[in-house]
This record gives sequence, C-alpha cells and structure tokens, in this order.
Amino acid sequence: MNLRYNIARTSLFVAVASLALAATAQTTAAPAAPTAKDKTAMEAAFTRADTNADGKLSKDEAARMPAIAAKFDELDTNKDGSLTMDEFATGYMSAS
Repeated sequence: MNLRYNIARTSLFVAVASLALAATAQTTAAPAAPTAKDKTAMEAAFTRADTNADGKLSKDEAARMPAIAAKFDELDTNKDGSLTMDEFATGYMSAS
C-alpha cells in the first residue's frame, strides 16, 4: 500500500509540475507577429503623429499617444531622442 501511495503522490507531483511548466511557457511566449491589418493601423497612427513628416517621432509628437509617451525613453533604443517606425512598432504592438 505504501508503494501505491508513493506512486500516486509522484504522479500527482509530475502532473502539477507539468501544468505549471505549461502555464509558464504560455505567459513567456513571444508576441504574435503583427497582421497586415495591424501594420496598416500602426503605420497610419505613426503618420498621424509625425506632424512634421520627417519619418520619426519626437517626444512632443509621441505625447499624443499616452501609451507610447509613457515608454518613450525605453522604446528609443538608439537614444537619439526620436522614435523610428521600428521603435514605434515595438511600443504600438505592446500597447494593443
């Protein structure tokens, strides 16, 4: 009987550990690639915000989008004081 108890306990432990591992894998999975519709919306938002049409967003231009403005410094990976379309895309996809 003790052997059956140990086998059952071990099986339960393995099942719980497997579920925990699966849940962790789901929460750390890479975000899905943007769809064509996402890309179109993202490009339109970038173009609207880029009021001087220089192909990048300043902090002032990004201020029109609170989710982007809040992460501006983090998104500005090359630290040039503006967001390129690629830098903006990272923030846009995480905000949507």
